[in-house]
Amino acid sequence: MNTLPPPRLRAVASRPGGGPARFLALAAIAIASCALVACTAASPASEISTSAGTPTVSPSSRISPAKPSTPLNTPLRGVTLETLDDIDATVAVIGESTQELTVRVVFDPDTPLAEYTHAIEELDPVAQIMMQIADSSELADLSAADVTARTEAAIAAFGEHVDIWEIGNEVNGAWAGSSPEEINPKVTAAYNAVVAHGGRTALTLNYWQSPRCYEHDWEATLDYAATIDLDVDFVFLSVYETACSPVQQPTATELADTLNELGTLFPRAGLGIGEVGAQGTEDGLPKDPTAQEKTTIAERYYGMNEDLRDAVGERFVGGYFWWYYYQDAVQAGDSDSLRETLDRLTGSL
Repeated sequence: MNTLPPPRLRAVASRPGGGPARFLALAAIAIASCALVACTAASPASEISTSAGTPTVSPSSRISPAKPSTPLNTPLRGVTLETLDDIDATVAVIGESTQELTVRVVFDPDTPLAEYTHAIEELDPVAQIMMQIADSSELADLSAADVTARTEAAIAAFGEHVDIWEIGNEVNGAWAGSSPEEINPKVTAAYNAVVAHGGRTALTLNYWQSPRCYEHDWEATLDYAATIDLDVDFVFLSVYETACSPVQQPTATELADTLNELGTLFPRAGLGIGEVGAQGTEDGLPKDPTAQEKTTIAERYYGMNEDLRDAVGERFVGGYFWWYYYQDAVQAGDSDSLRETLDRLTGSL
């Protein structure tokens, strides 16, 4: 097991640029400065409304870190929680894993912040935590100011328990916005808020094997990545076979080639796989996958770890972050459960 040190403090603004990015950088600095010099006593958090109509919580006046002081253990043995249902049972299952998991928690705008605070505090003793600030499908409904408020609220509530902050998920998808010019200021807003508090940042991009996987030229993985000028700590690929028609089944070599290209664009970032899973009717497919089909997909991608590590080198950090972990490993009955499969696969990384 390797450990990565806490991130070095970086300038809040992105690398060379101007316009909206610079405005957001200055706004983030102003927020941090207010916390530093204008606020001397903690005050209760209060609800505010974003322009998207989503209630959030304004940060308290105390200084809240966006990271723990402990190093990060790698490889990341990732799973995703996109619901807080039965969180105590979920924490118990995670705590019984063979190896320490890194749990990616999706920040649902319809779930009260207090529920996340409870969940994060329960998870912290048994797992590393990556907080996804906004899922890709929600980003289009948020403004950059909304993203800043959402991020600051989360940092104030439970920032000291979060190891990595995912500032953008699958951002090179048309469901996230109409163009990089619309999407990137929101990603930058999240980045600036996290970095102002000293946290680690991660960016997740869709892996698209070919143009058959997307609608617009700007969605191409590497082309989109070149539009983002941020010094993130991690860059991940989200890989879904049924996101393409016909389906894609990238090899470890193809994924490694893309990760190495991303490593050139983001020279300081750790590289990994940010999400895998088996899509079903909730994703617009005609049927749900069977337990065997889910197992096959999980084994295919977690099973690439050794080849990816060899091809990418020491910058490869694992990840994978199986989507629907609660449904597949906690809620599912014995005959359909992936609990033992995912424990075996994450334990082998």
